[in-house]
Amino acid sequence: MSSPLLFLAPSRSASRLRQQTHTTAIALRLGALLTLILIAAPVHAESPFEGRYQGRGEGRLNLQVFDLGDGSGTHFVVAETAIPNGCTGELRGLAKSGGAGVLLLTRKDSDSEKICTLTLRLSSDRKRVRIEEKNCGDFHGTSCAFDGAMTRR
Repeated sequence: MSSPLLFLAPSRSASRLRQQTHTTAIALRLGALLTLILIAAPVHAESPFEGRYQGRGEGRLNLQVFDLGDGSGTHFVVAETAIPNGCTGELRGLAKSGGAGVLLLTRKDSDSEKICTLTLRLSSDRKRVRIEEKNCGDFHGTSCAFDGAMTRR
C-alpha cells in the first residue's frame, strides 16, 4: 500500500519574506557600490578665493580670481584700480599660494628692474579680500594704487 503524499503549498508569508530579503540584498549591494564610487571619485573643492570682489582704496578696486582647477593652487587674477578722471591701472597674471588664505602675484614690467608684488589676503569668513602692492607703480598711474579692501560680489 502506498502512503499518500502530502504536499504543502508555500505560505504567503514565506513568499513575502523571500521578496523582502531579495530587495534588502539589492539595496545593500547598491549602497556598497555607491560608497565605492564616492570614495574613488576625485574630490574638487571650490577654491576659497575664486570670485569677484569690489571695494575702495585710493580709488575704486575690482578683483577677479579664477582657480585654474589643476590642483596646484594657482589662480588667474585680474586686479583693476581707477579714480574717475584721474588714473587707471590693471594687473593680470598667475598668482601662487603664499600660505593659508594668501595669494601672491608677481610681475615685472619690461621697462623696469622692479618686481611688482600683489598680496591678496582672504578674510576668515571668505567674504573679504585685502590687497597690498609693492613696486607696482608701472602698472597704474601715480595717483592711484591697488591697495585696499574689497568685498565678494
